[in-house]
Amino acid sequence: MFGYIVYESGERRGRMAFRNLLGVRVLEAAVPGRRRLYGAMAARRLAAAMRKAGVTQAVFPRDFPFAESFWRKGVLPVSTLELYRALAGRAVKEAMTALSLSPGEVTVAVLADRVTVQVEELITELCMTARYVVLQASRGGEDLCRRLKGEYGVSVLYNPGRSQVEEADLLVELAPPPPELRFQGRLILPLYDGERVVRRSGIRLELPPKAAEAAAGCEAAQLLAVLYRSGVLQKYQIPLKIVDIPGKTHYNASIVE
Repeated sequence: MFGYIVYESGERRGRMAFRNLLGVRVLEAAVPGRRRLYGAMAARRLAAAMRKAGVTQAVFPRDFPFAESFWRKGVLPVSTLELYRALAGRAVKEAMTALSLSPGEVTVAVLADRVTVQVEELITELCMTARYVVLQASRGGEDLCRRLKGEYGVSVLYNPGRSQVEEADLLVELAPPPPELRFQGRLILPLYDGERVVRRSGIRLELPPKAAEAAAGCEAAQLLAVLYRSGVLQKYQIPLKIVDIPGKTHYNASIVE
């Protein structure tokens, strides 16, 4: 079960109750914010009660001043990494459009520790988007490449030399790149380092109108991760864009000069 934390005016002690949020049952903690002292005290008490109820991940409000009280009790922000990885194929399409890259000429490289179901889905999606796909993974890619060749007639270059990864137009990092890699292409999407992905990837997510109305003030990516993992939203239903690309030669060290 997920937690859902709101920051609102109200009684000094706050309140906690189960709630149906957009089709997902969550444990909601309302932290009073009229006076900071009461808010801090209520946050500590509600954090302990939420963790005792078995909640370890929660959707937090934006700019929440008492988040550390929940972290200390083991109630952490909902992980968004799985969601961003699921959206990587769509992000590549958005980036290609923003960078005016032709699907018939572009090369996309993917770095992964191993081939999982999510990696298979991404590579398959990229084969429908880009002319050339390069996969660098320690294990599990041979069967995938054979299947894609048999089913779709496309060839995925598996574990080539370093230069072929470095010379790709776009690089999707599902694992940390080796220190010797010197990428020379246009854009890197780093999708391996947890919550930092939100700041480093340049991918921005928005809540659909109904969700935005029902959960105003929350961290959008965290709520979207809950809705996606609970099956309420499919990945194609999530508004996505790559920001700050057109006319620039760099973005947070992710667009390469």
